[in-house]
Amino acid sequence: MEMISRHLAPDSSLCVLLLLLLLGVPMAVTTEQSPARLNKAQEDIMQDILSSVSSALDSSLTKNWTTSSNPCEWSGVHCTSAASSAFVTRLSLSGYGLSNATILSSICHLDTLQSLNLSRNFFIDLPNQFSHCSMKAEMRELDLSSNKLSGHLGNFSGFHKLEVLDLSFNSLNGKISTQLSDLPKLRSLNLSSNGFEGSVPTNMDPSLEELMFSRNNFSGRIPMGLFKYGNLTLLDLSQNNLVGGIPDGFLGFPKLRTLILSDNNLTGKIPQSLLNVTTLFRFAGNHNNFSGPIPQGITRNIRMLDLSYNMINGEIPYDLLSPDSLEAIDLTANELEGSIPQSFSESLHSIRLGRNLLSGSIPGSIGDAIGLVNLELYGNKLIGYIPWQLSKCRKLVLIDLSSNQLQGHIPGELCNLEQLGALKLQWNNLSGDIPGSFSDMITLEILHLSKNSFTGELPFTATNRSLKLCYLGLHSNNFRGVIPSSVSLLQSLTTLDLGNNELTGTIPTSIGTLLKLEFLDLSQNYLSGQVPSSLASLKRLTNLSLSDNNLSGLLPELPKWVVVNVTGNPGLIEGTEDNNTSDNMKGSQDDFSSAAWITAVSFILGFILSFYWAGFRGGNDSKVGGSSL
Repeated sequence: MEMISRHLAPDSSLCVLLLLLLLGVPMAVTTEQSPARLNKAQEDIMQDILSSVSSALDSSLTKNWTTSSNPCEWSGVHCTSAASSAFVTRLSLSGYGLSNATILSSICHLDTLQSLNLSRNFFIDLPNQFSHCSMKAEMRELDLSSNKLSGHLGNFSGFHKLEVLDLSFNSLNGKISTQLSDLPKLRSLNLSSNGFEGSVPTNMDPSLEELMFSRNNFSGRIPMGLFKYGNLTLLDLSQNNLVGGIPDGFLGFPKLRTLILSDNNLTGKIPQSLLNVTTLFRFAGNHNNFSGPIPQGITRNIRMLDLSYNMINGEIPYDLLSPDSLEAIDLTANELEGSIPQSFSESLHSIRLGRNLLSGSIPGSIGDAIGLVNLELYGNKLIGYIPWQLSKCRKLVLIDLSSNQLQGHIPGELCNLEQLGALKLQWNNLSGDIPGSFSDMITLEILHLSKNSFTGELPFTATNRSLKLCYLGLHSNNFRGVIPSSVSLLQSLTTLDLGNNELTGTIPTSIGTLLKLEFLDLSQNYLSGQVPSSLASLKRLTNLSLSDNNLSGLLPELPKWVVVNVTGNPGLIEGTEDNNTSDNMKGSQDDFSSAAWITAVSFILGFILSFYWAGFRGGNDSKVGGSSL
């Protein structure tokens, strides 16, 4: 090594390093510097907190609290370093199963804390613990949501730097007067899902940007004092007891993006000043008593509009559905009349116009809404044909045109909708055969065609085993032929309603393989032969209607919870008295129809609601209530 070093230049350190590595000379390994430690005062505080958290219900959240001696490495703890030491700035104990409020006596001494998240625990009196707290000096964010806090709102004076306060999903009550008036930096206030009452408070600092007061008992009119909050981007007053009209002063909200007034007792017309709030992205006024016409141009800026379940009347403005940025319209359950506008935006993903008084035909131009996912026009007075142009909306998941006066065939082009999950056309005047290609729609879960004049053989006679169909309603049509044994391929079926048709032949034994089946209606047909014993294998079956056929033989023994109607089959023997009493085996046709209807509606509503909740809510809206949009 001495000879080697004589021949190397003094600045050849890199070459020396490489040569030493090649010669296998042992070298010291540089390790990553350990995180800075807390000073002794904060170290002791965190150890006190550890003793409280160690009894948490979910120990998996605190597993590294005992494996690491440095609190800055514990989950939910964030430290900021300064010089050679560190201090705690953020602490999250969300969902730790905590209920003993004495932990606050330790947390309160963390005078460097800027963010504290104690949500999803079981505290009952947290606000009273903040009276003498050095923690308040630097606190920016305080989240006490989803606990069991009760009583009146505590005093939050002293939080001079607090920007975000979340007390939602608790049981706080009483009136709010000046308890929140000493928070000069407050930007976001969430008091949703409590029991607050009295007038909507307006004593907070004007710097507020988000006010969430939904699901409380606030009453009276919407106060004019709200308009002093010129920085508001979100205002949610939904699900309260507010009355009167909407004040026409929204020009005072130049930054407002979301306005939610749903589920109140508000009346009057939609104010014209809403049209001039160029930043407004979403307006939900559903479930109120609004009346009068829809202001023309209201969707010029608004992308998501929900005015469902009101008393709005007149015609739909011709430009309502056409703005390029429009995403969703919900006008369900109003008193709108006239025809559906002809112009549709490509960006629309939801059109809900059900339960109105609309007339005329469905315009073929609806195919221009190529981004459409949800179309609901049920419960109107629409006539004419189902436009084949709907097949151009390749993202459609739900089509509901039920309870209208539509006629003609189902366009075969609809079978090209590869994402269609529900097709509801019941209670119309539709006719013709069901396109055979429906048997290849592997995404279809609900097909409801009852109360029409369809003919031909039953659909789904193919051999595709990938079908997800769980609701098949073909009641009150003119279907003929036999029930195909291939019905067994529909293994997801919970409801099979083939009643009041012209079906012949026997009940296929393969129906007994539909183990998820809950409702089976084969009544008012021309079926004959014996009832297959395989029906006894349907453990989830709750309603069976075989009335008014030509069935014979012995009715299989079914579980006693099954409501059965077999009247109108003179040759059918209902079994022994013990297993087939009128109390637990035999029900009327009305009992069956009622139960089947309730289950069908519940299933379909669940399908629609899960779709909306996943598709239209996100971000801050996860705690914003009151609307399907």
